[in-house]
Amino acid sequence: MNVNSLKNEQGYTLLEMLIVLFSVMCLTAIVMKYSLKQAEIKELERFFTQVQLDIQYIQTYSMHHREYISMKFESSTKRYIIKKDFYTHLYDRPFPKGVELMPASSSVQTIMYNYSGNVMTAGTVTFKTPQGIKRVVITLGRGRARVE
Repeated sequence: MNVNSLKNEQGYTLLEMLIVLFSVMCLTAIVMKYSLKQAEIKELERFFTQVQLDIQYIQTYSMHHREYISMKFESSTKRYIIKKDFYTHLYDRPFPKGVELMPASSSVQTIMYNYSGNVMTAGTVTFKTPQGIKRVVITLGRGRARVE
């Protein structure tokens, strides 16, 4: 090998590699920040969809089994519980991170359905979320729920 052939070799300098690495890291950070925010939004959407589905489930359960059933929202434990009676819990679900029940502005904390599937305690359950205030409204009669 002679010295002239070593000088003609093309390669990247350390500075060039650092510039490329910095730009890749910046793009990765921007994408990660955006995707984490989107994941949080999707988690909140899933939670409120699940609340609506659970309300429909307990209404159907009460009609099918001809039993009273309730869904109780608890602010202290940050969850809601579906119960057949005082001792029998069907299941409970925790609130996602950042979601808090606002008992002062909620007109109802326990939703009850009678044996024919009609709601006994209609009203509004209010939540504080990172995206703002969300309300689950349970209407009288057939007890359908909607999120506002």
